[in-house]
Amino acid sequence: MNNLADKVDGDDLVAAWQRFDQITQLRPINSEADYDHVVGLMNRVLDVMGDDEQHPLSGLLVLLAEMVTGYDKIHYSVEQL
Repeated sequence: MNNLADKVDGDDLVAAWQRFDQITQLRPINSEADYDHVVGLMNRVLDVMGDDEQHPLSGLLVLLAEMVTGYDKIHYSVEQL
């Protein structure tokens, strides 16, 4: 089976990740400070995207939203009555 990941050049991946990491400093959300950082980054992505749902950053927005939602479910769950 041909997997797209098999075609990724390792050196290109390292260079892209280092640049992305330098810009975003994105990490798993393990604290309120991490949470605030990711929410801020998510808001910045929304600012850049505007109303364009086909924007190149839409995938990043989905990932950030999933990170925030996951943290919210664990730390801010509302008990059902």
